[in-house]
Parts: sequence; structure tokens; C-alpha cells
Amino acid sequence: MEQKSNVQYRAEKEYKNSREKFFLLLREIISNAIHAVLIRKDKEAGFIPKLNLAITFDDKEYKIELTDNGEGFNEKNQKYFEELDKKNPEKERLHFHPLGQGRLAIVYFTDFAKYETVYKDENGKYNKKTIPYPSSSEGLFSFAEFKEEEQTGNNTYTKLTILINKQQTIGRAKTFFNRYPNVNSFKRWFIETFFPFIINNEQLIINISLNGDNVIVKKNNLETETVTIPFNLQLDSKLYSFMLWLVRNGAKMHGDNPIICFARNLVANLSAGKLTYSIDNDEGYHLYLTSDFFDDYVDTKGEKIEVSCDDITSIQKRINEILDEHFKSVIENNQSISKQNLKDFQKKYPSLEAFVKECSIIEKKNIVNEKEIIQSAIEEKGRIEKKFWNQIDRNPVNENDERFSDSDDCQKLLNSSLHIYVKHRESVLKRLHALIQKFDEEGNDKSELESTVHELFINRGTTLSDSSNINHLHNLWILDDKFTTFSSNFKAKSTKTGQSLSDIYIWADDPEKTKQILILELKSTTKAHNAGDVKEGMIAQIKRYARDFYANPQKTLNWDVETERIQYTGIIIARKSDINKELTSNNNSGVHKPIPFLANSYFLDDKFAKNTNNPRDTIDIRIELYSFEDIYELASSRNKVFFKLLKKEFEFNNH
Repeated sequence: MEQKSNVQYRAEKEYKNSREKFFLLLREIISNAIHAVLIRKDKEAGFIPKLNLAITFDDKEYKIELTDNGEGFNEKNQKYFEELDKKNPEKERLHFHPLGQGRLAIVYFTDFAKYETVYKDENGKYNKKTIPYPSSSEGLFSFAEFKEEEQTGNNTYTKLTILINKQQTIGRAKTFFNRYPNVNSFKRWFIETFFPFIINNEQLIINISLNGDNVIVKKNNLETETVTIPFNLQLDSKLYSFMLWLVRNGAKMHGDNPIICFARNLVANLSAGKLTYSIDNDEGYHLYLTSDFFDDYVDTKGEKIEVSCDDITSIQKRINEILDEHFKSVIENNQSISKQNLKDFQKKYPSLEAFVKECSIIEKKNIVNEKEIIQSAIEEKGRIEKKFWNQIDRNPVNENDERFSDSDDCQKLLNSSLHIYVKHRESVLKRLHALIQKFDEEGNDKSELESTVHELFINRGTTLSDSSNINHLHNLWILDDKFTTFSSNFKAKSTKTGQSLSDIYIWADDPEKTKQILILELKSTTKAHNAGDVKEGMIAQIKRYARDFYANPQKTLNWDVETERIQYTGIIIARKSDINKELTSNNNSGVHKPIPFLANSYFLDDKFAKNTNNPRDTIDIRIELYSFEDIYELASSRNKVFFKLLKKEFEFNNH
């Protein structure tokens, strides 16, 4: 018989680090009750093992009543009960592997407990005893100190009643039942905790009542398909048997699915890791694993299975092999979907394509969706970009080392940046296309202001003095890609609304080259206000702007230059109908010629008067008229070529 002080000390030592794990109490008392009824079933043919578990609680008290129809505490069972470490050979024979620690949980987690048992003695008489805890005796769970009552009838049982009503202990119970507040959620916990007992004992019946709501747990009412796969594994120089259970649960499997392990027929965690199986499957299963290997290495609380990482790795490898074969057709279908997702991703995100390893996508057992592929690509790109900034200017340590700027990673990064730039150009062209459409979405005529298209090409009031200027954000490449790069002496000015100047001026002031000025006039994409105007058409307007600059370059551009030695070019961008109206008007005296490969764009070599007093004193000016429709088609074609170049659709073969 154990002394009270010794048992209390051992209970505190055993559970002090598990003070919030109230479920350990339920697990111990229920497993002991299941042991009791299954031992009797093993001895008596036709016996139906039953448990009744009734739990009631409110804010002040929790009451647990657990009754089993086992043999009760007969003389032999009393001996095992009174001494904590004495093993019951009947339990060992049935592979229950008890550790004799269940009563410690009662001592630690409860405020009052009482065993009521009816058993048959060696003379065939039925007797009843009641053993309370705590008692006034120095012994603990001592049968000899309590009165024995003779009973009539032939039913044996054990009923355990537990009360929890003190502040500290009731808090632990509340924490548990907050997670399982109703009988259905508690039933799920019960099945997952005691699954091996339930699935291996078809006649076992457990009646559960939670605050008056009732449910029955037994094998044939689990209503689920169960697949069992046995296998053996050599661990620690010994061959162990394992049983893998696949229990249909009605949910979908996604990602890493946990494999729940059991020791002594109770759910337990691996102390050095976990087992999982990764797959996406519309037909979901709980994955359970039982083994005598786990029984040999579980701790005294039955909570942790203390095995090495190497053993876990060996078990995981074998499970992967088994389940890969079992789910072979599912995996093949998932990989087919992942391949299609990868193709869609490559088409949609060409700037990230180079950062994805195809094998890491299409060989996975899970379906890899677009979001996951993007995330993987972004992470890989981030790694390379960090390396780029750390190593781009660093010289190789050895002469045979490759410079990062020449590496494949660097080329991937540069290619991605170009993809993003070209993709940006595509979005700009979509905006231009919307501007030049004649009708709105409802089919009505629409008008676009000159300022709208002006802002698309370059922000109003912006001056670009060189390529490093912070405002070097423009879309002049729509007209020609030569405008996308400014040298240190290639400048541009976008005028403000209301100024009596042209929309955009671009000029080059190079001592070693011919000085040039380009005067760019943008018209509304729907209708120019002065196309073919008798007083001043679009061409006359450009020539006036050229004359104004010639007369006072400092006022126009703050440029101190000899205007006689400048090449003058004027560009007008307007709708093709406005260009046709301008060129067919009576006041147009120039001879225009079509620009090659463009349908509605023209050029003419013209002259503008240096001053209004002498119209014969002139300077040459080249004037080009581009239709919005033409430059949109031309810019779109150039952009498509860039995309094809980035996709390596154009190859140069050296013969």
C-alpha cells in the first residue's frame, strides 16, 4: 500500500509541467476502464463490454462519472490498484502496456474522487466497496480500510465519481471544455484519443453524456471507410510491426497532412519531430499509426514517444513509399494539374519564369497553384537580387572565377527587369488605344482633350536636362525608341497649360555635332481644333513656333545658341482624319509625301520665315505628320518584337 505523502509527491513531480493538460486525467481514467471491460471480454464468451461516461459542469463545479462493467476490484485487482508500480499481467497479455500511473492523475487534477466497485470474491459471492479520495487514512486507495458489503445479483462493475470545484483545478477543466463545449466535439476528441481501442473491438460500446446530451461511440457507428496497411521496420536492431490506418473523414486533404501516432492504444506525440504525408486529395483521410515500437518508448504519462530523429526519418521514408503507391493515380493527376498551372504562370508572368525550377513544381505530390509558383519565383528572385547588389561591383578573388555580371543569375535578373519594362509599355499602349477610340463604351462619340494625351507622353511642366534627371519618366518611345535614352546634352521640355509654346521641345546642344531642335505638337486624339484652319492650320502653327524660337531662343528654352546653324524639325501627331483635312485644305502649299510603311502619315520639306516683315528670308524645316493610329500600330509591333526577343523566339545561328 502506497503512503499518501509519497503518492502526492509523485503526482506533483509527474504532472507539474503538464498542469494545463486536463485531458491527461480523462485519458487515464477512461483507458483504465476500457482495459477492465476488455479483460472481462477476453474471459467470457458473449460478454458485451460497456462504458458509461457522464460529465456535467457549470461555473462552480465539474462532475465526472465513469462506469464500466468489468470484473470490478476483486482480490487480485485490489493488489495491483494499491501499489502504483505493480504491473497487471492480464493487461500485459493483452498488450495494453499499462504504466501504473493513472491514479497519480486523479491525485493531481481532482478535488474529490470515489471508487464504487462490485466484484465477485474467491467464494463466488458478490461484494461492494466504496473507496474515497482523499480519506483520513495515511494509506491511499487502501481497500482493507473500508467496509465490504455483500451484494445480491450477478453484475460486477466499477464506478468512478470525480468532483472538481476549487479555483485552481476548475480552471484546468474549463480550459479543456472550452475547446470541446458540446457532445459532438467531445465525441471527436474521444475517437481520436482512443481510436485503436474502438476500431479493434467491434463489440465495445461507450455511452457518453455531456450536460444531458447523449451520444454512443462504437466501431460500427463511425460511419467511415477505413483502410489498414501493415508493414515491418528494422529499428534499434529489432524488427517492429506497424499499422497505418487511413480513416475517411469527408474533408479534403491539402498540404502536409499530420500522421497521428498512438502508444498504449492512446494518442501520443513524437518528442523529436513529427510524421506527415504531403498530398492534395479530394477524398480526405485521417492518417493514424500504431506500433509496439511506440509502446516501448512512451513516457510515463503516455504523452511523449521518446524516439530518435533517425528513427523518425526511417519511419517517414517507409510511410512515404507506401502512401505514394496507394495514392499513385491521385499524385499523377495532381502533377498534371501543376504542369498546366506552370504553363499558365509562364504565359502570364514571363518576367518571373526564369526564377522557377520546373522539377520542383511538377514533381510535387500536391497541386502547386499559381499563387505558390509566384511566391517561389519571388523568393528566388529576391535571393539573386540580394546577391546582385552585394557582388555586382566586386572583382573575382581568383582569375578563373566568374564575375557575377556574367553569371546566369545576373542574366535572369536583367531579363526579368526588361520583361517588366516591356510589360509596362504594353499597359501604356492599352491606354493610348483607349484614347484613340472614336466611341465610348456606350457607343457615343467621345472627345479627348489635348492635355490628356499630353500627360500620357510626358508630364506637363517637366524639363529633362539629362538621363539621370529624377523626372525622366516619359512615354516618348511611343513615337520612336530613340527618345527613351537621353545623353548628357540631349534635353526636353514639356510646356505648361496656357503657355503660347508648342507642347514639347526636344533639343541637342553638342559642340561636336549638329545642333538640333524638334518641336512636337500633340493634338486631341479625337478631333484637332485647327486641322485645315484657314487662319492657322496645324502646319502653320508649327512654323510659327519655330519662328518664335528663332527670334528668341533664350525666352523659349533658356538656350544661348546661334539659331542660324540649327536643324529644325517639326512633328505633329493627330488623328488620321485631321491629317487628311490639313493636307487637303486650300491653304496648304507644301508637297507632302507618305512616310514608308505607315498608312496615314506624311512628311514635307518646308520653310518658315525668319520674321514676318520679310517672308522670303526663310530657314528650312522638316515637318512630319503622324497619325495616332499609325504610331499605335508601330509601337505595338515594336513591343511585340521585344517580347519575342525576351522569349528567345529570334535566334542567331552562326554558320
